[in-house]
This record gives sequence, C-alpha cells and structure tokens, in this order.
Amino acid sequence: MTAIYLVLAYLLGAIPTGYLFARFVKGIDIRTVGSGNIGATNVLRAFGWRPGLAVMAADVAKGALAAGPLASWLTAAPGGWVAAAGGLTAVLGHDYTVFLGMRGGKGVATSCGVLLVLAPRSTLATLAVFAVVVGATRWVSAGSLAGALVLPAFLWLLGERDAPVLCLSLLLCAFIWLKHTPNLRRLIAGTESTISFGKRTDGGASAGAPRDDERR
Repeated sequence: MTAIYLVLAYLLGAIPTGYLFARFVKGIDIRTVGSGNIGATNVLRAFGWRPGLAVMAADVAKGALAAGPLASWLTAAPGGWVAAAGGLTAVLGHDYTVFLGMRGGKGVATSCGVLLVLAPRSTLATLAVFAVVVGATRWVSAGSLAGALVLPAFLWLLGERDAPVLCLSLLLCAFIWLKHTPNLRRLIAGTESTISFGKRTDGGASAGAPRDDERR
C-alpha cells in the first residue's frame, strides 16, 4: 500500500490548482501572463489577492492531505519516513505535474502544507519569517528563500527534530532554492517583480506574455 500511497500523493500534488482556476474561472491560461508560473503568486499578480489566496490555500491543502489523512488511510504506519516520503512526492507533483507536461509551480505552498502536519510549530515560525521578509521587501521569492533556509534551524530549536522531518526539510529547501534560481538571479540584479499590498497588484492578465527569464 505504500507504493499506492506515494503514487496518489504525487497525483494529489500534481493537481494544477492555479492553472485550473485561471482556465475555468477566468478563461485564461495562467502560463501566458505575468511570470508564466502556475503558482499562487502569479495568480495573485494576475487576478488579485482573493484568487491568489484561494489558490495558495488549495496548494497548502494538497500537501497537508498528502502528509496527513492520505498517509493515515493508506499506510499501516502513518507518520515518520512514510509521511515524509509522501509529502515529498506531493511537492514533486506540484513542481513537475504530469498534467502539464511535467512543468508546474515552485512548491512553497505545498511544502508548507506538508510541514504544517509534520512540524507545525517550526512551520508557523518559518511563516512568520516569510511574512516579515515579504513585508519588508515586497519580494515573495525572497521570503520563500529565507523561509527555506531557516526551517531546519527552527526544527532543531523547537524540538521537532525527528530524522524524517529534518531530512525532508533539507530536501525541500534544496528544491525551493533550485526552483527559485531565476528569481535569485533577478534579486541579485534588482529586477525581481514585487507585490503590492493595495487592491491592485503590479501584474495582471493584461500584462502580456512572460519574459523568457521569468518562464525558466
């Protein structure tokens, strides 16, 4: 049943929520606007805060369901290495979704959902760091990169240092930094897109096709 669980966790993570929202609610292919990414940040820039937060919540839910209820339902020993492996496959499903030619999001929200189940205290502390960095810089990518870095330290400091969770956190940190490589280049160059905390964002469905450096 573990193999079935891992396959289902991947398929759950692979549901392209941002793409589906934009396609069926707005009639737009989210991959053709803004950064071209299917994640919540691009949805937020294209359509506003409410759709962006809704997609973010759905992506968080995918990770939480994969590491929690799905693991409990399908495995004889939920938690530990099994849940960590399921959480990882859910994030990989989001990042490399079979439904969109193995191209997906960047895995931050789905990783958050996984870790809220497996290490809630450390994840909430990491979210606080994310919020502070984004609030100070208006760069979601900077908050994501900072959060990925501090998570293993919070796991250790707050006593959620089980080996499966620690190993998972290091892998997720590596994947998040890998997926954010183009963002990191733009951060260094000072050309990274920001978000607005007003009613409108700095992007939008009318922003045209994404730049080549954003789509990579």
